[in-house]
Amino acid sequence: MASQGRAAESNHHSTPAIINTDSSASQQGPHVQWPPPSQPPQVFYPPGVMPPNGQFTGYAPLPPGHYPHAQAQPPPAFYYGQGYAESPPRSGGFSWPCRCFLIFLIVIILFLVISRIIIWATLLPRFPIFHVDNMSVTNFDAEANPFRAKWDAKVTVENPNKKLDMYLDKVEGFVNYNDKYDVGFTWKNPMFLESRNKTTMRVVIVTGMSAHYAVPLWIVQDMGRDQKDGAVNFLLKFRVWATLKSRSWSWFRRSLVLYVECDDLNVVFRGGSKNGTLESKDREDCDIST
Repeated sequence: MASQGRAAESNHHSTPAIINTDSSASQQGPHVQWPPPSQPPQVFYPPGVMPPNGQFTGYAPLPPGHYPHAQAQPPPAFYYGQGYAESPPRSGGFSWPCRCFLIFLIVIILFLVISRIIIWATLLPRFPIFHVDNMSVTNFDAEANPFRAKWDAKVTVENPNKKLDMYLDKVEGFVNYNDKYDVGFTWKNPMFLESRNKTTMRVVIVTGMSAHYAVPLWIVQDMGRDQKDGAVNFLLKFRVWATLKSRSWSWFRRSLVLYVECDDLNVVFRGGSKNGTLESKDREDCDIST
């Protein structure tokens, strides 16, 4: 009851004064001023207790279903979604200049591959052929220090290509004992071989001329034992820097390094002689690799 009385009193004081402005009111006498409204009494609540229904202190309660404007709440089951701006669709693939460059690159690669295949099918480049015809050994002295010997071999070199000339720009020759150790080496002058042509290359290797190129003693002892048994097995090896050129297509040139190995060169020494000759038999061509 006390709260209702205070609310009624508050409504009474908060009602604005009605001023009659018509002519009859002016005839009745001077306008009577109502006293100014006093401040509504302050109502205090215990800590943690708020006015019901979001009421303002000292004012009449709001009708059911009405809320103060400052405390307006969204209707139930209403959610605020986070809005994201949709990014513009991306253009698929590469740009047109990139596509043109990629197509151009593919065309160039295909052209190079096809032209290379055509060149190889037309020219059919082949390695040279090496064949040992004969070899002799003189002054073979396994008891001397340093070891001394002289190898003299005749090697046939053939160019099997039909449309390519061959240049042997540099030739290094080695004589090897039983595929264990190189006991001597030499160099040869450059050579030129036309297509379908051959020549004979003489290979002379001398060892024992300088201690700088001395053969290890254990190798010399093994060769001395084989000499006393009647035969020593040698190998001729070559390292060749070759160039193939075409007469029809002057722009075609191919340079390569070849490794040539001529094995099964069995030199026979008779009666303990220091001179030996190559065993007479049919031999295959030398092996060539790059």
